Amino acid sequence: MTLRRIFEPRSIAIVGASANPTKRGHQILCALGESGYAGAVHAVNRDGGSILGRPVYTSVNELPEPADLAVLCTPAATAPDLLRACGERGVAGAVVLAVGFGESGSEGADLEARLREAGREHGVRIVGPNTSGLLNLPKGVNLIGARGVRPGGIALLVQSGNIALDLMTRVTEQSRMGISICCGLGNEVDVGFGEVLDYLGDHDETRVVIAHIEGCRDARALLHVAARVTRRKPVVVIKSGRTAAGAHAALSHTGAVAGPYDRLRAGLAQAGVVEVRRMDELLAVAQALASQPAGPPSVQRKASGPTRSGPARAGPARRPTRSRPTGRGVTVLSDGGGQSTLAVDALQEMGVTLADLAPSTSAALRVLLGPAAAVRTPVDVAGSADADPGAFARALEVLTADEGVDIVLLVGLFGGYAIRFSEQLAESEAGAARAMAETMKAQGKGLVVHSQYASHASAPLDELRRAHVPVIGSLDVACRAVAELQRRGVRLTDSARRWRPEEKRGRITTSPHHVITRARAAGRTTLDELEARELLCEAGLTLPPVDPARAPSEAGLSFPPFEVARSAAEAASAAQQAASPVAIKLLSRHITHKSDAGGVMLGVTGREQARAAFETIAANMLDYSRAHGLPEEACAVTVAPMQAPPVAELLVGACRDPQLGPVLTIGAGGIWVEVLRDVAHRVLPVTPREVEAAIAELKVTALLAGARGGRAVRLGPIVGAAAAVAGCVMRWPDVADVEVNPLFVYEDRAVPVDARVVLAAPLQPERP
Repeated sequence: MTLRRIFEPRSIAIVGASANPTKRGHQILCALGESGYAGAVHAVNRDGGSILGRPVYTSVNELPEPADLAVLCTPAATAPDLLRACGERGVAGAVVLAVGFGESGSEGADLEARLREAGREHGVRIVGPNTSGLLNLPKGVNLIGARGVRPGGIALLVQSGNIALDLMTRVTEQSRMGISICCGLGNEVDVGFGEVLDYLGDHDETRVVIAHIEGCRDARALLHVAARVTRRKPVVVIKSGRTAAGAHAALSHTGAVAGPYDRLRAGLAQAGVVEVRRMDELLAVAQALASQPAGPPSVQRKASGPTRSGPARAGPARRPTRSRPTGRGVTVLSDGGGQSTLAVDALQEMGVTLADLAPSTSAALRVLLGPAAAVRTPVDVAGSADADPGAFARALEVLTADEGVDIVLLVGLFGGYAIRFSEQLAESEAGAARAMAETMKAQGKGLVVHSQYASHASAPLDELRRAHVPVIGSLDVACRAVAELQRRGVRLTDSARRWRPEEKRGRITTSPHHVITRARAAGRTTLDELEARELLCEAGLTLPPVDPARAPSEAGLSFPPFEVARSAAEAASAAQQAASPVAIKLLSRHITHKSDAGGVMLGVTGREQARAAFETIAANMLDYSRAHGLPEEACAVTVAPMQAPPVAELLVGACRDPQLGPVLTIGAGGIWVEVLRDVAHRVLPVTPREVEAAIAELKVTALLAGARGGRAVRLGPIVGAAAAVAGCVMRWPDVADVEVNPLFVYEDRAVPVDARVVLAAPLQPERP
């Protein structure tokens, strides 16, 4: 209810109202009048008087009513006291425009903390500070000063005023859609991405959400909300601060700590969020997802019908629901072989499933287009449209009748035939545009148009735009829009791929394990391998099957047998008793990366080699500990039979990300893991299907599938290992990092060879 009072206020107080046209306090007063805001507007300035015919109150306390929303247009230093005054007067929320808070250094951070505390103490919700403002065009709430922006179905969540202006300009100039809400989150001192996205999920006028994120105060909350919202409407994100340099810039800009990008990227994908990396893709992808059908009728009805906030209000016209799911196949229809081949290449590289046209479809196209045409994906009209652009509409009608086609990408010159060849083609081309739009609407299938004449004045392209068909000038961007449209259709129709973070999976306990208690008592944050093994063997988190027909995952880890040796003689004896060559590895409570410390000897045979191996490891350990300032300890090693060469070596790990919470990592393992960086991430909890999908992203997957004549491995044991690792970090909050590396993968089993567990640093007592 509080956010509704902020985004749909019945009354607004402009604190810092001004008669100076260059001041925000004046511009916002003007913008509210120009936007048709119907609620009460109160001007507040300590000098009193009147501005634009409105009486000016000298303080918030003088307001004739408790305003729903206050806009603070005053310097940063005044904000905490003004917020307290707003709270005392019963104001529900405040938009704090000023800069000079956490983004500007330690003094600004202290001021931001005071602002947050003032809001909490007095019950005032805060948007910002360091924000471009707030816009709700359907309600006439214009606190940004935007002009010439039409209302529509696109909502913007941004952390940059320039980005907001850029997107509003693009929407106005390049789209027939408009803006529903624009919210500058700024430093997110209070109201954050997740909470606003939750509101937009139930906002009837909003059909798609575009978000620009620099840093997010509560990324896990955002993912939880996004996983629900994206089932009803698409969310498209562009993330800045992806690189180390970019993350530093984000810190100086908004004061937001940009977390590890690769983990956030994985979490966004799990939640069904579409991420793009280029500004020119952002609007094109969002428009395609908002205007073209994706998903079964039940999903479409849910997205466009009444929400939990009440009956649907009057808004933009909704497109009809589909008769069947999208996502099965994409075909390309073009008037040039070069561009169509580039389009197919781009779509394939993006993982798009291309339609395999039925023989009857190809035969019909041959009759329609003639012997020179290409009648399989990509379909090339081969000059048939030069004299009659209506050939496109007739070919499209044949293609959409094919059950294997769900999305068509039209590529080439369409929209420019009258410009390029003859004005006499104008009527035929415009008629073809209308016919194509009607065909796709009737069939309930998706259409995206790439045109070299997208930036020209073109009546046929205007016909398509009026029918909400995306028209895109860049071939690469058009392909990206098609790819994301297909992915959304697949995701909406495959319930097993939906991430449901709000559902509890597995038994979670906060009771510390005895090895954790022992390590804490000794002041250690690292466990030795024996302790790590014990913890992991008890950490099997049972992952439920994705459907009743599938067997439960093979949860848990089973380590191979070993002997502990604390002297060269014990190592020699253990090696002699082994029936095969052994691996001798350092057992330390302080050194976790054994190979880096020279603590691993492989293929050791016989007593003398074992004795020498122990002495070498002991010397290496001492040198490494002194070089790195680690406590010196008595040498101990594990002696275990060598394992047979595996099909592949994997890494399975989990960490507690400060932004996202527990995150699972699977990748190519062994000593080269940091060099190869062949890894995939998933925010926990996960299902077995999600673990399998993560494995499928790896380059090493080719080995698991039976490369070079080898037999494919079963994924069940790998999923089981992931369940144990996930369980370790989810069950025990003390565990900050857990890793099994390498995990030897065989055709029918997965054998953990080494393990490490790092505990979180103990909490420091608060200062009195």
